[in-house]
Amino acid sequence: MRPSRKLDSVNRKRAIDRCVKTEAHLPDAFGRAAPAHYAWQTEHPYVAARERELVRSAFWPLGQRVLDIGCGEGATLRHLDEPEGATGLDLFEDKIAFARRTLPRCRFVAGSAYELPFDDAAFDHLLVRDLIHHLDEPYRFMIECARVLQPGGRIDILEPSRTSPMILAHALLVPVERGELRSTMGYLSKLLETRFRIVAKDRHQALPLHRVVFHPDFRFSLPARSAICRAVDLAERSAGRLLPRAMWAYVHLRAVLDG
Repeated sequence: MRPSRKLDSVNRKRAIDRCVKTEAHLPDAFGRAAPAHYAWQTEHPYVAARERELVRSAFWPLGQRVLDIGCGEGATLRHLDEPEGATGLDLFEDKIAFARRTLPRCRFVAGSAYELPFDDAAFDHLLVRDLIHHLDEPYRFMIECARVLQPGGRIDILEPSRTSPMILAHALLVPVERGELRSTMGYLSKLLETRFRIVAKDRHQALPLHRVVFHPDFRFSLPARSAICRAVDLAERSAGRLLPRAMWAYVHLRAVLDG
């Protein structure tokens, strides 16, 4: 068995500093808590429902010892009903402090995805959403995921898909999201297969127009009036019938760690 890597506060800070140097593009874009974005994800009359539907479709049923890696402000755990005893990890302490205040039933830890500050086999279910496309060393991350997951445990990955027109445009227009250009079902499958056995693959959200129409950072974002919500819903449902699944916005892969 590999030695434990449960890190004390000093070594955890060093691990975070090493990761920040490696992922130099992250601090400016994601280093601070974003309460407005969290509220948009969890309270917006239309967006919150779509977010909840997305993460529940991908991550339920939950294990007994859950770790959400790259948890940000905690929106995913919020949509999963704040499972008591679940742990969230993020690189940035400001986000972790926000999550601790907002979701007291869960535990939150600041740390690096490359040096997870937990013992071997500490969890039976890992959640990874919108993280891998930001990592410069994703294979190294897979090694750490396998270390902290108990044999027979499960990892669920939910990532944007480059084959979606919306995601492709997003990757080209937003420099910090350029990692989405490599994010495909094939790439993520090969990544997982280095350590895990894939048991399920799926795609979600054909054309999530709500992420543009209602996004708080866009100057042309629209208010959540009922007529607008109905129009967006109609457009998204139509896209679900018309767009090939290979062009849907999110890919989900579920894998297990064999003993």
